[in-house]
Amino acid sequence: MEASQEQRRRFSAAYLRTMDPWQAAREAGLKDGLRALRDKGVEQLLEQGRADLSGQIRREDAVRRLCELAYGRANDAVRLALDRSCDPAKLDLAAVAELKTRGDGTIEVKFIDRVRALEALCELLSDNGDGALELFRALEDAGEEAL
Repeated sequence: MEASQEQRRRFSAAYLRTMDPWQAAREAGLKDGLRALRDKGVEQLLEQGRADLSGQIRREDAVRRLCELAYGRANDAVRLALDRSCDPAKLDLAAVAELKTRGDGTIEVKFIDRVRALEALCELLSDNGDGALELFRALEDAGEEAL
């Protein structure tokens, strides 16, 4: 089934917000996020969205987000690991880089590298203001590497 224009629009918006093709696909009502990324219509929407975002992202936004990553709490990730009945959509999992469940019932949670976030924050704060665009590109590249 080919994606409708509305699904492409929803997928693109969700992907630019989350950089997660699987979550974006779920939000758009699609089955395969990687396939959606290869769709020419989606590629065009993403290119336009990135161009729009590059002008909207401010240095303060990057600093605020890095602070959240560097100083964020792990409470909700622990709650998710211990209480499987809780709704992950209602939890703040920004500090989680990876979550694995194993066949034996154990859960492995890998958190983002706070030291790297602090290093990026220090670099951004010491920069002359050009770092926000570079940071956005680096985050975008990191999202594409995860694919």
